[in-house]
Amino acid sequence: MQLKEIKISRFKNQPDEWSIEGKPLNNEFGQWLSFGGMNLIVGKNATGKSKTIDAIRHIADLFCGDVQISRLNSLGYGTTEYKLKFDNDGEEIQYYLDFKEGKIIQETLTVNNVERLNRTEGLLYYEGAKKKLAFETDDGVLAVSKRDKKQHSFFETLYSWGKNLNYYPFGTLLGKNAFLKDINLVKYDSDEVDLKDSDEVTRIFVMGQNQFSDSFVNTILDDMKAISYDLQTIEVSPLKKFPVPAYGLNVKERDLQAITDQTEMSQGMFRALSLLVQLNYSLLSKTPNCILIDDIGEGLDYDRSNSLIELIIEKIKDSSIQVIMTTNDRFVMNKVPLEYWSVIQRIPKKSLFYNYRNSKSTFEEFKRTGLNNFDFLSYEYYIEDFEIEEQL
Repeated sequence: MQLKEIKISRFKNQPDEWSIEGKPLNNEFGQWLSFGGMNLIVGKNATGKSKTIDAIRHIADLFCGDVQISRLNSLGYGTTEYKLKFDNDGEEIQYYLDFKEGKIIQETLTVNNVERLNRTEGLLYYEGAKKKLAFETDDGVLAVSKRDKKQHSFFETLYSWGKNLNYYPFGTLLGKNAFLKDINLVKYDSDEVDLKDSDEVTRIFVMGQNQFSDSFVNTILDDMKAISYDLQTIEVSPLKKFPVPAYGLNVKERDLQAITDQTEMSQGMFRALSLLVQLNYSLLSKTPNCILIDDIGEGLDYDRSNSLIELIIEKIKDSSIQVIMTTNDRFVMNKVPLEYWSVIQRIPKKSLFYNYRNSKSTFEEFKRTGLNNFDFLSYEYYIEDFEIEEQL
């Protein structure tokens, strides 16, 4: 299942309102933001790149129960309106959720335009009865989270999408400061991995090595070599210089005699290694629906940024996996084809997205200029009609 379109609004009709939506149509706001299989969100500083990724992750966490609305409320996200469209193998699922100060106001779900849930009316479709019946749940709990595989299979698809979503904040430590106390406590056959938690990387490597043997490690070695890190081995072992016993990742570079553990690795090398460990485990263990990567390429040099992008595109090519990345790196922008871009224009209270699906003629016209991709952003070539800003 893929996320096809979204509209998200936080603190609607309040002074600090902020919304995500597509490019205005005939100067009318409120358009859908559409996604393809591969997506790169770009924009100037403070336009809403990471906020968009966070908003998508939040709804995924709500679907699978990894976070409650009360928790989002405590973090300052307790008043939000979500409108989402999914493509589930040709079946269209539309979902609407509106909550204010941690309390749900409305929640609806339709499948191919047939309503299955209407929270305001207190009705939910039961497949055994073949009709909608009365239901009630707490005002801080999603009806989706009360799923029943037999009675509400349409909820199961949303749960699976949320549970299998992968999240990698590339601009962070990505687990560099997280270690295992005891490698023997990792249960290879029953442990559940949270692929939204980058601190899990060392445990994920141990599980992948034991579940998939040499194929897992060799794939990571090949991937690291593809981005110019020529490693001979990757292992988990006791850290060399650490005040208490702890296990972490270590590598043996082919042109070095000494082993380098994760405390000694450069941040760029470890970010790349951590991402590839977690991404390959996800691909081998199950098919993720959606992969979010924030600040892709951050901390890597020009060649490695380019190579990493090529590698990710190649790994998910011809698959059903959807990738949504953000970047502020001109090297990455110049490498990723414009067809994958979604460019943000920030105006008061809104982040407007321009992409190949809603601005094809503008994107095609720019290609004929001979300028590089970064110029498309820096010159604001994507904005067809500057009257929008004048009206505001």
